[in-house]
Amino acid sequence: MKTSLFNLPLTKKGVIKNINTDQTTKERLHSFGLIKGAEIAFIRNAPLGCPKIYKCLNTFIAIRGNIAKKIEIDIK
Repeated sequence: MKTSLFNLPLTKKGVIKNINTDQTTKERLHSFGLIKGAEIAFIRNAPLGCPKIYKCLNTFIAIRGNIAKKIEIDIK
């Protein structure tokens, strides 16, 4: 099922299909390992709900909701 990273439920994993952001943001996400085909998991919310904490390739990364909504994934 294709959806955005923002909608990934807790305890589920997804596979990144596409990153629909500007080039600078895309390059920054790539540097953290968020590339097409990489598995990503939603770990927890930050204390105030945004950003959310994700794990991708043994790296924990906090991603704001507006960016997470632009990352397409397939839920496993």
